[in-house]
This record gives sequence, structure tokens and C-alpha cells, in this order.
Amino acid sequence: MKLAFVAIFAGLSFAVKAQQGYVVNDITSDFPIAKILNHSSASSSFQQFKETLLVIDFFGTWCVPCVRALPKLTALQQQYKDEIRILLVSEESQAKLESFIKKQNSFTLPVVVDEQGVFIKSFQPPSYPYTVIVGKNGTVIAIPSPEEVNEVNINKWLSEQSTSIATINQVKKIDAALVSSVNNTITGMVEKSNNKLVQLSQEFMYAAKTGEETIQFITQFKNMSFDDLKTIITTDDEKKAFWINLYNAYTQESLKKNPEQYKKRSQFFGSKQIEIASKEFSLDDIEHGILRRSSIKWSMGYFKKLFPGKIEKQLRVDRLDYRLHFALNCGAKSCPPIAFYKPENINQQLDLATKAYLRGEAEYNEATNTVKLPTLMSWFRRDFGGKKKMIQLLRQLSIVPADKNPKIKFKDYDWTLYLQNYK
Repeated sequence: MKLAFVAIFAGLSFAVKAQQGYVVNDITSDFPIAKILNHSSASSSFQQFKETLLVIDFFGTWCVPCVRALPKLTALQQQYKDEIRILLVSEESQAKLESFIKKQNSFTLPVVVDEQGVFIKSFQPPSYPYTVIVGKNGTVIAIPSPEEVNEVNINKWLSEQSTSIATINQVKKIDAALVSSVNNTITGMVEKSNNKLVQLSQEFMYAAKTGEETIQFITQFKNMSFDDLKTIITTDDEKKAFWINLYNAYTQESLKKNPEQYKKRSQFFGSKQIEIASKEFSLDDIEHGILRRSSIKWSMGYFKKLFPGKIEKQLRVDRLDYRLHFALNCGAKSCPPIAFYKPENINQQLDLATKAYLRGEAEYNEATNTVKLPTLMSWFRRDFGGKKKMIQLLRQLSIVPADKNPKIKFKDYDWTLYLQNYK
């Protein structure tokens, strides 16, 4: 029975992929690869790369953690030779990638030029770097963090690949009607919340991400009952998931339609362009009023509003959570990546968002005992408990040694508009 369900779930790979990209146990399909740099052939197909354990690494020349990982990936490819194939994928232009390769020493890894977004649409990398491990049979074995792409795990994945192939060879045909039935039940449910309004916010976020029509969601949010909003979104976990999803979705939706708004960012974030339950909100209202519990925007978190409005008081969280700063995406390149949040596991999601963002952005210099942190931690330093709490957090995440007390410096913020930063 268990074996049969594995086979059925594999048949659902396309349905799940349509919602969020390939996940572990999905069987990948074939598609043409129009352009490959640093490879024996200028073009190929995805199927031809499945002859060995395939390590797909989505990267960008602008992504500091991606570039830092290249020497390690190169060393792993040389160590395992024909046992694995490491394939870099970038949506940047061929000219930019060729220029980048020329500047590197001994750059040997093949690079897919995915300007048409074929890889991106199939795997939907939520943030960069993003790695997917695919076995010989085309099954997604793992989606590891950058630190997990190491010798120990590669040996494990090679072993799992052999087991997976043996298992699939034992599976007999599954009745098509049964597959269809399970498909209709599970399609798109992997990431959905049980809360109907949070689920609606997730679907809106997905539509905004993929460029689908969003007017139906905007209309539903505008026309919903305020009493429903108050009675269905009640706990802090529900409020955080719902309002983070909406903030990110409305930001994406608005800037994709009119990127010129970003030239006047203060006006963009402050204008009441969002209607929820017949009430008007700005992005600042959502971030600082509801999610930061009536905080004054430019006070580093040290001051609250003396007289917040009645609606804000009814909707805001009971307790401010500093981790929201690693979940809200304002459309800039320095913003944290976007994820689909749900109350059922939002604490785990926010912990992962915090860990991933800080490990990618924080820079510790052992020689000078200094650490450079994202500017947003300076803007809202009281939310983080001040610099002492920031250092404690960095120690917990193993970004700075447990016995060190480094001096904090804050990095410049890159306000370049970038609307493809998903997790």
C-alpha cells in the first residue's frame, strides 16, 4: 500500500509543480536547453543530463553566496568526476555570463543560459542560491541548503539514487482513474493553509508571482466582511501569515503593473492603495501598524503611536516578531525573498527565513572582529532588541563565534527594483 502511494504521488508531480515548482519525490519532465556555456555542446535537453546524479544550482552573478559557492562546487565536481554532474542555471543574458566566466580562474562548470525561463518555470527557485538534486531516473531526491551540498550528503544521495531506481522498477501500473482521483484531491494542497482567508492570500501571492490575472482576488479582499476578517484571522500566527502574504502580493502586483512608482518610494509605501473589507490600507499601514503593532516608521522601533486608529488596534498583532523583517519584500534587491506563509508552521518558516537571509547577508571578519549586517536591522534595531540581541542571534546561527563580541557595521541598502526574489 505504501509503495502504491509513492507511485501515485509521483504521478502528481506536474500538478504540484504547477503550484510551487518541483518538490522532493517529483519526477521531472524533459525540455530543450537552448544555450549552454562551458559545455561540449552549445545546446542540449534536460534528459541528457540525467545520466548521473544531477546537482542543479540556480545562481546569479549578482548573488554573493552563489559566487562564493563556486570553488566548492568545482572541487566537488572534480572529486566525483563522472558520478555526478553539477549544472549551473542562470536567467541572466549570455553576454553577462560570458563576461563573468572570463573573469574567473579555472571556471569549468557548465552554465545554462535560461533567458527564456524554461528552467525557472519548471523548478521555480524561490531565492538564490537554490539547489535541486535529481537522480538518474529523473526523481527529485533533495532540495538542500548550500551548506548541505557536501561530500557526506552526496554519498547519501548516490546511495538513495540506487535504491530509488530499484524501487521504481518494482512498481506496477496504477489504475489511471485512481491517479486522477488522488490528483484532484491533492493538487496544489502542499503549501495551502487550512484557514480560508490565509489560503486566499496565498493564492493571490501565487497569481501575482506568476503574472496571472489577480483582479478576482483584489475584488474578494475588497468585498469581504470586516467581521469575517476579525473572526477568521484571530491569532498572531494567522495575522502574520495573512498580512505578510498580502503585503508581498500587493507589492508585486502594483510594481509589475507600474514600476515607475518605485522612483517615489515614500509615496508608494504610504499611499492607501489597498482595499481590504472595504477599508483602505497602505503598505506602511500593514507593516508598521498591523505587523509591527503601531510602531512609528522612522524611529528605529523605539516609539509607538500614541493614538492608533480603531481599525488598526482591532487587526494588529499582540506581540511584535522581529523575524517579519526577513519575510516582508519591498521590491528591492536587498529585500529578503518571498515565501508563501501559513499559520500552521509559520514559526518554522520564519526561523528558516531568518537563518537563510542572515547567513547570506551577514559578513563576519575574524581579523578585525567586525560583522556587517543588513541595513534593515539598523532601521528597526529596537525590534531586534538592540545590538546585544543582534550579536546573540548571530551566535545562535553560528555566523559569529560563540566567544566573540564583534563590532557591528551596517551595509548599504540596494534599492534596485527586483521582483523575482522568491523562496
